[in-house]
Amino acid sequence: MKKFFYSLTALLLSRKTLLTEAGKYFIVGGVCTVLDFALLFVLKEYFAVHFMTASVISFMAGTLLNYYLCTFWIFKIRRVTDRRLEMMFYILITGIGLGLNSIVIWVLTSSMGYHFMLSKLAATFVTYWWNFGARKYFLHRSVALQPGS
Repeated sequence: MKKFFYSLTALLLSRKTLLTEAGKYFIVGGVCTVLDFALLFVLKEYFAVHFMTASVISFMAGTLLNYYLCTFWIFKIRRVTDRRLEMMFYILITGIGLGLNSIVIWVLTSSMGYHFMLSKLAATFVTYWWNFGARKYFLHRSVALQPGS
């Protein structure tokens, strides 16, 4: 019976931690999304940068801010303790997110005729879930990965 209560308590605490992290990630995501959208709009409308190029630049700016806020405020557990290795994983996850983001924007804007900002909004919903899930799973679970292990 004691083991059951211990397991139940651990499960509830892990769910609470996950919900807290998801909530913080939502706030950070909002701040980074504002940066991403604002930079996309400014680059496209005021500097006449092609919408796909502007989208990549703005996405990367938001991603850099997101990395720092995630590693210092949201995720307390670091699965990868070597910062260089962690950054390599982060770049890989971000690259996949950028690919998803670019495909959605390109399809909706070029193929379906939607305004680039509306396409960006749709792409944001897709990449939000990919980024949170992948970062949580690969970078911020309780099992630590060490270089060479």
